[in-house]
Amino acid sequence: MLITSSAIPCDSGLAATTSSAGVAVATRIAVILPVYNESRVIGRTINAVLEAARADPGIAFVFADDGSTDGTPERIAAALAVADIPNVSLSVSPRNRGKASVVRETALNLVREARAPLVCFTDGDLAYPLDHIPQLEAALARAEVVIGSRSLVHRDERNVRLARRVLGWGFNKLARLALWLPYRDTQAGLKGFRRDAASAIFSRQRLTDFSFDAELVFLARRLGLRIAQIPARVSEDHAAKATKVDLIRDPLRMLRGVVVIRVNSWMGRYR
Repeated sequence: MLITSSAIPCDSGLAATTSSAGVAVATRIAVILPVYNESRVIGRTINAVLEAARADPGIAFVFADDGSTDGTPERIAAALAVADIPNVSLSVSPRNRGKASVVRETALNLVREARAPLVCFTDGDLAYPLDHIPQLEAALARAEVVIGSRSLVHRDERNVRLARRVLGWGFNKLARLALWLPYRDTQAGLKGFRRDAASAIFSRQRLTDFSFDAELVFLARRLGLRIAQIPARVSEDHAAKATKVDLIRDPLRMLRGVVVIRVNSWMGRYR
């Protein structure tokens, strides 16, 4: 995976960006934005990220493209070249491997480069608005891992389609029983980690499908890490998108994912 960035290395092991006043600002948190074939809507995401990056140079944003074939990385690269904001960068995978793989590899690269003491990821279409980032950062002051939970949002504000709600409820019920997880929502694409926790968890992560969210939480629990939850509010724009949920195949995939996690644990593959 190729990572392009104009971050400036610091002696502290962190990265720094230069503010509009020409002052070096240490990066506090790195935000991974996985994207795949989002060319039609990526402009909105780019604008929101650039605005947030300008407002807070202490946040580093990394677009992680998962082998898009519709021009998504080219659009991002062109926009970043024009904007010339040092705390926004792009990584490009040569082929599509799935969200789990691109998030894992980008997170481990950030850990190896000591880009920031905190690492998080959120959906590249900004299903969860960027105003969740300060909440993640604040929660990571008291816990090694933070997960977003749609169950903590008032029902009238969840903006989740019925199919997704039913499937999510069923999967989380299954995960709680089979994996002994006490959380009502493991699947929200909004999670944050302290750097050491990210290294320990992502180096052990094995799943490549969307069950990887539950696997991350399972690993955090298995490692004895403190886990906090914050409300995860789904944006209205995302709620209006056509759902890709398959109510026949997806439950079977989820069942398989939970079984694989349990088998991996029994076989000692998470050591």
